[in-house]
Amino acid sequence: MASLRNAALDAALAQAGWTPRDLIRALNPRLDAIGEPRLHLSAAHPWTHGSVPRNARVRCLAAAVLSEATGSHVTVVDLWPRAAGPADPTGLSATTGLTSRRSLDQVLATAAAWARTAPEDQAALHPAPESALFAAAWDATRQGAAELDPPRGSDRVLPPLMDLLDGHLRDLRRLDDRAGGGSLSQRYVHTALNAVLDLLRNSHYTETIGRRLLGNAAGLAQLAGWMAFDAGLAPAAHRHQLLAIRLARAAGDTATVANALGMLAYQHAADRRFTAAVRFAEAAVENSARCAPIVRARAAGRLATARAAAGDLAGFRAASAACRQLLDHRRPDDPASLYYLTPQQVEAEAGAALVDLAASTGRTRPLLTEAIALLAPLAEQGPHGEYLRSAVLHGTHLARAHLMARDAESAAQTLAHVAGAVPHIQSIRCRLRLGHLRADAAARLRGPNRTDALSAVDAALSAP
Repeated sequence: MASLRNAALDAALAQAGWTPRDLIRALNPRLDAIGEPRLHLSAAHPWTHGSVPRNARVRCLAAAVLSEATGSHVTVVDLWPRAAGPADPTGLSATTGLTSRRSLDQVLATAAAWARTAPEDQAALHPAPESALFAAAWDATRQGAAELDPPRGSDRVLPPLMDLLDGHLRDLRRLDDRAGGGSLSQRYVHTALNAVLDLLRNSHYTETIGRRLLGNAAGLAQLAGWMAFDAGLAPAAHRHQLLAIRLARAAGDTATVANALGMLAYQHAADRRFTAAVRFAEAAVENSARCAPIVRARAAGRLATARAAAGDLAGFRAASAACRQLLDHRRPDDPASLYYLTPQQVEAEAGAALVDLAASTGRTRPLLTEAIALLAPLAEQGPHGEYLRSAVLHGTHLARAHLMARDAESAAQTLAHVAGAVPHIQSIRCRLRLGHLRADAAARLRGPNRTDALSAVDAALSAP
């Protein structure tokens, strides 16, 4: 007797344009992000014939990735009605509890609940429609500066502890520069965020310390969002950035508001959601208008990336020029969070944007030549470089540029160099990009020296 088809799963796969193997390819990075074993590429075939994934976590993640791919809200109940449990988290989206006016107490409670959410549930968060995400971001930028309540506990947060917390945030940012958004790093940052939120909700502090605590929490939420994006968890990344904006507004920290909006722009550009990327980048520019030049430079750089992703060469040139000009006006009191925004980083970001432009315009050769020159200095850092994750990421852009320019020798050298650095980082985004490049390069890199580069990539990607 033939097994019954899972009509709901078949329909969702058809709407996504996926095969069962494509579903597993989308699921496995989510499992990587929470430190869980990968599934065999054939694992979803029985699901289409009526079987149910035994692991509740896998069921929730499958619903989440199908929601992203289809633009519809797909739940475990839709796919496997008899398997959905009472703790099914798939009703939550990136904007749940983060729209309209919210008191500071409500924002802190929402942030604390999210920071305590299990990593697997954060990975199963559903995307919000772009209209809902824009509305939530708009509402977040209207969050009022906090009027801090009277003391809530007898334990006092004194300046030495506050200095330690700020130093801890600085060190966690350096960890991200080196390693990226691995599952352990994400959990540690969530723990740190929850600890600071606990101090805000349950301790005694002065107005000055209270604002520093809020700023520290905003910085941790922003960092957690960046790590979630680096791990391929876009909805969780969006939720963290929305919380960062709320907390930063409560602290009166406009620079972090603009930076978080810029991160949302960058993330949408990377996900090829070009209209949203430009809109968030323009919001970042508007919110940075009265900030220090370095903050305005960061926003202009995000706008350059968004416009390039959208195929707007003139808009990219204008925003990129503004970024470089503003970068020349650093000040001693610049926000600590923008320490990494060096001329080399800005040039590498511009180079990556030019590769995207070369792919979408007819001016391929001149744009690729320019991109290669801009990307090489950062991409060619050694495995012990200070910004290793960024070097690997931009190394993948450089390898792509060489492939597009039909320079197989340089592409092979770059791929081998990147492969040598991959074991030193935990960035799922970099691994995925390298895997896609390997597939593109397979037909173009022939000969002993070049196939050695492909073997190096295979070895790097197969390492735990």
